Amino acid sequence: MDGDWVDRFERPLGWLAVPGLPLYLTGMTAAVAVLSALKPEFVGALVLEPSLILRGQVWRALTFLVVPPPAGPLWLFLWLALVYSCLSALEAAWGDFKVTVFVLVGALCTVAGSLAVGSRFDPTMVHLSSFLAFARLLPEREVLIMFVLPVKVRWLAALAGLLVAVEFVAEGAPGKVYLLSGLASYLLFFGPGHWLDAKLAWRRRGR
Repeated sequence: MDGDWVDRFERPLGWLAVPGLPLYLTGMTAAVAVLSALKPEFVGALVLEPSLILRGQVWRALTFLVVPPPAGPLWLFLWLALVYSCLSALEAAWGDFKVTVFVLVGALCTVAGSLAVGSRFDPTMVHLSSFLAFARLLPEREVLIMFVLPVKVRWLAALAGLLVAVEFVAEGAPGKVYLLSGLASYLLFFGPGHWLDAKLAWRRRGR
């Protein structure tokens, strides 16, 4: 099963689990959005700025996860609803520890990538990893596009994967590091399963 390797670490590292992580992340992101509307410079203290982390502002390695995307109220609400839905589904399927590790791996790899290339990274790819994981576990689940058109999440995930692949080809080295580091948790959890699926499909094709 995808991500089974994490289970062996739950006994010694179970204290890392954050109960209610989906609500915490989305709630904090909403709070940051409100505070930044009142005081725009507030977000500057939370973003993932590698030069400032190296100067000792290590909290940015986690606080960047709750920096909201630049969007209006409606799109921000939809973004938060999507992130919460994906993480809640993962939490229900995996439990607190595994979903915490999933998010933490994505965050730490993003920080490492940001430090490696010296560029500011945002949490978009980390959250996209959660959506892709959600689609992998529940591919037949439907979402309403613009509250009207029902679409299965596996098709949205396929489209997202295609767009990321195109962007990866087009980007320079920093952009490639940004994409790979943000998607690291998904690749570590689900990469072996995709590889196995590809091998099985190749064998069937050769028959």
